[in-house]
Amino acid sequence: MKNSTLASPIYFNVAEYCLFGIIVGVIVAIILYFNVINRKYSTVAGFLFGGKNMSIFNISLALIASHLTSITLLGVPVEIYLRGTQYWASALSLILVTFLTAVIYLPVFHKLQLSSSFEYLEIRFSTHTRTIAAVLFVVSKLMLLPIVPYVPLLAFRLVTEPLAGRVTAVICVVCATFTAVGGLQAIVSIGMLTFFLSLVGTALPTGLALLPMGFKRMWEIASHGERLVLYDPDPELAHHTSFFAVTLAISTNWLWKVALSQSSLQKLLAVPTISKARICLAISCIGVILMKLLSCLLGLALYAWFAGCDPLMSGQIKRHEQLVPQFLNSLSVMFPGICGIFIIAIFSATTGCIASIINSVSGVLFEECIRPWMPQNTSELSCCKIMKLLCILVGAYCAGVVWCSKELDRLQHVASGVTGVTAGTLLGLFTLGIVFSRANCSGALSGCLLSLLLCGWLLIGAENALATGALTFQGKHLATTGCGKANFTHAFSNISSSLPSAVNQLPTKPLQSLFRISFTYCPFAGVISVLLIGVPMSYLTGKSRTDSMNPDVFCPLTQSFLHKSPMRSPTISLEVCPPDTQEVYEALDEALKHLKEVIDR
Repeated sequence: MKNSTLASPIYFNVAEYCLFGIIVGVIVAIILYFNVINRKYSTVAGFLFGGKNMSIFNISLALIASHLTSITLLGVPVEIYLRGTQYWASALSLILVTFLTAVIYLPVFHKLQLSSSFEYLEIRFSTHTRTIAAVLFVVSKLMLLPIVPYVPLLAFRLVTEPLAGRVTAVICVVCATFTAVGGLQAIVSIGMLTFFLSLVGTALPTGLALLPMGFKRMWEIASHGERLVLYDPDPELAHHTSFFAVTLAISTNWLWKVALSQSSLQKLLAVPTISKARICLAISCIGVILMKLLSCLLGLALYAWFAGCDPLMSGQIKRHEQLVPQFLNSLSVMFPGICGIFIIAIFSATTGCIASIINSVSGVLFEECIRPWMPQNTSELSCCKIMKLLCILVGAYCAGVVWCSKELDRLQHVASGVTGVTAGTLLGLFTLGIVFSRANCSGALSGCLLSLLLCGWLLIGAENALATGALTFQGKHLATTGCGKANFTHAFSNISSSLPSAVNQLPTKPLQSLFRISFTYCPFAGVISVLLIGVPMSYLTGKSRTDSMNPDVFCPLTQSFLHKSPMRSPTISLEVCPPDTQEVYEALDEALKHLKEVIDR
C-alpha cells in the first residue's frame, strides 16, 4: 500500500457485479412472492403484523437487522477510529433497554393489540395528544427517509461512476418501496438477508485486515494511540462520546426505537404470545451486541491500518465519512472483491431500513389521517389497498429527493437532530401515560409542548455553536508521519515510534454556554422535561380519569400499586380483580330459577 499518492479508484469487477445482481434478484424474488404469489393477508392486521403468527427466529433476525443501517455500518468504525472504543458502552445501554422494554412497555401494547401505537395516547389522554404525537413521528421520519439511501450513495460513488451511484440509490429505494407494499412478511424476509450479509460484510474485512499484522499487534497500536477507552467519565457535556453521553443518549434513542416505535411494535406483536416476544427481544439484544463488537473491531483495524498516515490529513479523502470505503479500496489491492461484498451489505441494509420506515409511516398515515374519515362499513381489502398506495407515494417522495438533491450533508445533520428531539418527546409522552397513573391530558400536552420548545432551542443553539466553532467534537491524535513509506509492512513496523502521546494533543474548552451541550443529549433532555413538567401539571389540574380507565393501559408495576391503593372504590376493585367463580355460578342459578318461575306463570 502506497500512502504518498491518492489511492486509485477500484471499480466493481465482473464477479462483484454478478454478486450484486444476485442480491438484487433475491430481493426482487421476495417482492414478487409477497405481492403476487403469497397474497394470503389482505387485511390491515395481516399487512402490518403478518397474521400475528410469525416465528421467533424470523422476528429476532428482523429486529437485529433494524439496527444495522448503512449509517451504523459506515459510521461506528469511524467513531472508533477518531475517538476510541468508548462506544462499547452502548452494549450496556442495549441490555438496559431490552429489560425495560420487556418489563414496562411490551406488556401494555401486547394486551391492547393496537394497529397504531399512537392510538394508545388517545385511550390514555385525548385525541389531540394522539394527533400531535403522530404528526411529530411522520415529520421526523419523512425528514430522515431521504438520508438513509444518501449514505450508501456516497459509498457507491467511490466504486462506480457518479450517475451509476445515483441510479443504484434509486433502485434501492424502489426495491424498498415494493418490499413495504408486500407487508411485514416481506420486510422480515429482507431483514434476514440483511443480517447475514452485514455479518459477512463486517467480519470479513476485519479478519482480512488482521492477516498482515495479527490481533496482538493491532491491539498494541490501538493502545499506544489511546483508542482503547473502556471508561471515560469526562464531565464535559460537549464531549459526545463520554461514558455518560453514550449510555444516556443512546439508551433514550434505543428505548424509543425498540419499545415504542411503530416499526418495532409491528414486529413484536407479530408473534402470538408475550413470552415469545420477550424471547425475540433477548435474541435480538445478543445479536446487536455481537454486531456492535464487530464494528468496534473494524474501527480498531482501521486505526491500525492508517495510524501513521491519516487519509484526510494526507489528502486521500475529503472527509472522514469516506474512511471505510477508502480502507476497503486499499484492502482490495490485496484481496479483490472485498469492497464489493461490504457495499452490497450496505445496499441490503439500506433496503431493509427504508422498507421498514415506509411501511410504518404508511400505517400511521392511514390510521391517523384516513381511517377516521372512512365509512364504518369499509372492507378490509379496500383499507389494505389504500395502505399499499400510501407506501408507493412515500417511496416516490424518497426517490425524488435522492435523485434531485445534489448534497444532503447539511440536511443529514438537521434530520438526525430533529429525529432525536421527537424521539425524546414521544418517549416521554408514552412513559408518562404508562408509568404514572395520575397523569392527565393537561400534563401530557403541557409537557409535550415545553419539551419541544426546550429541545428545539437546544438543537438550534447547537447548530449555531457548530457553525461558529463554539462546539467542536474533539478526537484523538491523528498523524501523517507514516505517509510516503515504501510499503505497508515498513510503515507498520515503525508506527509506534511515530505516534506522539494523545493526551498532550487534546485541547479542552470550558463549558461556555448551554448550547455547548452536545446535541446527543437532546433525547434525554426531552424525556426528562416531559416528566418533570407533565407530572406536577397533572396533579395541579386535578385527578385523572383513572377510575373509569382500562387498567391495561398501565405497566404491571403501576397496576400493582393501583391494586394496593386504599382509595380505589369497590366498583373499581371488581373491574380489576376477577370475581369469585362460585359467586358467579350462584348468581346464574338464581337468575335461571327466577326465569323458570316467570315462564311457568
